Amino acid sequence: MAIRNRLFRADGADSDVTLGRDLVMALDDRQLLWVDLCDASEDERASVADILELDPVALVSDPASRARPTLAHFGEAFSIRVNPVHFDADGHLIAQALTLVSGRNYVITEHAQPLDFLDELNDRERGETQLGELSAEVFAASLLDWHLTTYFQAVESVERHVDRAEVAVLGRHLPNGFLKGLVRTRRQVGELRRLLKPHRYVFYGLLRPDFTATGKAQAHFVALTEHFERAEDALESARTLIIGSFELFSTHMAQRTTDSMRMLTFFTVLLGSLGLLAGVFGMNFDVGFFETGAVGFAITIGCMIAIIICAVLLAKMRHWF
Repeated sequence: MAIRNRLFRADGADSDVTLGRDLVMALDDRQLLWVDLCDASEDERASVADILELDPVALVSDPASRARPTLAHFGEAFSIRVNPVHFDADGHLIAQALTLVSGRNYVITEHAQPLDFLDELNDRERGETQLGELSAEVFAASLLDWHLTTYFQAVESVERHVDRAEVAVLGRHLPNGFLKGLVRTRRQVGELRRLLKPHRYVFYGLLRPDFTATGKAQAHFVALTEHFERAEDALESARTLIIGSFELFSTHMAQRTTDSMRMLTFFTVLLGSLGLLAGVFGMNFDVGFFETGAVGFAITIGCMIAIIICAVLLAKMRHWF
């Protein structure tokens, strides 16, 4: 469990603070309070909501309600629930839940597990910054944009796997489990699309006339929606890449099958020719050559070897195998 309370000041150094009613009452438009709750208890969430005079429902930790991204108003504040993603060490896609509440001069982020992009933002913004000049709505838009970045990072991971897969297909030998890995990547893209699509309700909802964003924040929400649409396009492109990889794999396997059949046909014809030669010399006719004994046998074997060598050289020249 971790609770971070960071106060950004436009006219002074940013600092970690203790959350209290006096601090909240003293906030002005040149200050921005960020409260980050990680694995907070019900009592801690209720305490934060009470200090900020926020409806406790905005911070309710209900897994069922987080199955789908939501957007809700709570007086002067609004609450957004989204699902950032990441790949774990074993390559499994993990979707997490993030609740973001924006009120007057404050933003709350609440999540059950640590989120890398929030930790990165907290570590990056040290000392004097200009974040205090941002409104809570604009800062919320920035956090939502960071959330979308997790999908772009996931797409980059998928694209790297597809690139490695295509290089392997173009090689002579495919690694063990190649097709299984490609199917797994295709499933990951499907999961990413299913996770991202429901966010459309949130991002398009931010642009509706009934949403009370200021004019300055509205421009950021427009850019955020465009970023969301680019994330959708990136996933569609990744899906197309994987389909192309499957087609490349199918072509590769068809080519290997063709090469194998060509080689089998060649050796079948070669062995059939040798069998024909052996059959001719095995006919029961009174020919002088059949009375040459060991010399005739050696000549026959030599002819067979010569035929094999000539046939193999001809096949190599014509690139049959």
